[in-house]
Amino acid sequence: MSVWRMASKSLGRRKIRTALTVSGIVVGISMTFIFLSMIAGMDVQITNMVRTLGGADITIYNATSTTRQQLLLGITNTLNETLVSTVSGVGGVYATSPEFSLQAYLNGTRTLIHGIDPITYPLVTGGLNIIEGSSLEGSEEAVLGKAVADSLNITVGRDIILSPDPLGGQSFRVVGIYETGITFQDRGCYINLKEAQNMSEREGLITAILVKCIDPNEVSDVSSSITSLIPNVRAVVPTNIIQQVSNVLNTVRLFFFSIGVVALFAGSFGVVNTMITSISERTREIGTLKAIGAKEGQILKIFLSEALLLGVIGGAVGVSLGIGISLVFPMVLGRLGGLGTPIGGQGGIGSLVARGASLSPAILPSNILLCFSLGIIVGILAGLYPAWHAAKMRPVEALRHV
Repeated sequence: MSVWRMASKSLGRRKIRTALTVSGIVVGISMTFIFLSMIAGMDVQITNMVRTLGGADITIYNATSTTRQQLLLGITNTLNETLVSTVSGVGGVYATSPEFSLQAYLNGTRTLIHGIDPITYPLVTGGLNIIEGSSLEGSEEAVLGKAVADSLNITVGRDIILSPDPLGGQSFRVVGIYETGITFQDRGCYINLKEAQNMSEREGLITAILVKCIDPNEVSDVSSSITSLIPNVRAVVPTNIIQQVSNVLNTVRLFFFSIGVVALFAGSFGVVNTMITSISERTREIGTLKAIGAKEGQILKIFLSEALLLGVIGGAVGVSLGIGISLVFPMVLGRLGGLGTPIGGQGGIGSLVARGASLSPAILPSNILLCFSLGIIVGILAGLYPAWHAAKMRPVEALRHV
């Protein structure tokens, strides 16, 4: 009889005990996998969000603090539009584009309005991803995000009313629909910069300056030059945000991974207990095997094979359960209220308040392999001492055992 057949037959004789032992490994593996999948999903989602929200290499905001009264009135700190030409003169800058963002009402529904320059905006950001109609060209035109267009049942060619307050407003013709894939961003509306400034009665002011660099490798240097030249501004670089977010998530990932390892460590005691009990019950069997010439190494292999099978079963079931729970968990949890706080003011690349961004796991092959391997390792390590104890048992003493 082969070692593997003997091991599986032994585990099959005590099905309930085997199931309880495996459950300890399953809990630890599934917990670890769920945590790793959720963190990986957040990492992917936030990275994509930052890249989508800001096609520019650098976004410049007013760095002065906003008072509580201003926040209550919906007023954000702005920049003078003349600074756009100043930034354009900084070495390494390829193109600049002003932007004015404000909270306003679209057909009575509160939404975020972005005022842009139709000529310079595509040069800096690559333009909006238009899926229907066309981009902005003239006055009294608007491009809507797919999410807000669908929710209000607005199509290309329709007229909409935009206003800073629920009453009155100005009529705009919808010329295009854009989509980013991020619900929060797809609930916006883009109009001409001057019209956004007039709507809020803040002519000559902007909320952000979008910057495209000549050499992407010099973004940090250009950013430093801008902040040195212009006081009281904050230059936000998307790649830096991604790096900061990744560092935070790596810390969280390590924390949750440690929790999973602790759970696995607790589950390993079940394997040790099962193996020791099994050896105690099979003492005469061990003595008989040794009496007919079985070597210590062969006895060791038999019991290590049992421990390995426990680890393989626990790892496989744990990973499968982890995948299932990771896919169901977002449906139970629902929508995230937000993934962060605005960086740099209202709108633009710094808005990581992902209203409408769902928590979606990332099922990575590397996490599957890692968790399955952990199950095997725990099984083998937990079975080492019991197997060694069985291999060292004297055949005469074993045969005397009743």
